[in-house]
Amino acid sequence: MKPRFELVMDSLPLDALEVELVVAGFFLEDRPLRGGAGRIDWRLCGLISEMLASGDLEAQRGTALLVGAPGAFSASRIMLVGLGSRADFGVAVAQDLMRDAMQRCISLGVHRIGLAPLGIASDDFVRHAVAVAGGVAEAIQGLEALGGEGDAFEIRLSVPEQGIDAASEALERAVGAFEDHEFVARPIARRRHSPSPQRGDGPGAAAHSRP
Repeated sequence: MKPRFELVMDSLPLDALEVELVVAGFFLEDRPLRGGAGRIDWRLCGLISEMLASGDLEAQRGTALLVGAPGAFSASRIMLVGLGSRADFGVAVAQDLMRDAMQRCISLGVHRIGLAPLGIASDDFVRHAVAVAGGVAEAIQGLEALGGEGDAFEIRLSVPEQGIDAASEALERAVGAFEDHEFVARPIARRRHSPSPQRGDGPGAAAHSRP
């Protein structure tokens, strides 16, 4: 049996997604951090910004760091991915980044993954939907080559409510183009979120390692 991958747009922020691991990326130029990485940094009381300033975390493309998530997160772990320079970002790079992130998650034995689309602004997702689906498809091919049969994966893409309908339709078309019954896009998950005022357990609470 082939591995099954389900993608779904979710209106919840990364810290509220009920998954095993959340993934966010950031560019070299992102100071302060933006998007999903900015949300994580806020929840970790500025730990990510501190690690970037100290050199413990790098933003070059291909780098990644695994961080333990504090109680403010539903997930137990966080993966931070370097995206390189914004000037070099495009559809092909977006696909490579998605493939690499999924391969890292698979190698960690994670099956329920939440992520902010890597390098893709919420109002620009439609243009990159094919790259997101293509990156996942390449990760699936790699898993099949290793004999990873029968596994089931759920990937939740954290996208703001504004524009989520168009993004979901674009993702469904992109996934459907592969004509693979084990690679599917599910309907949008719309849920309200009332964040706790607790902003994590402080910088000392998060142990980190290279995935």
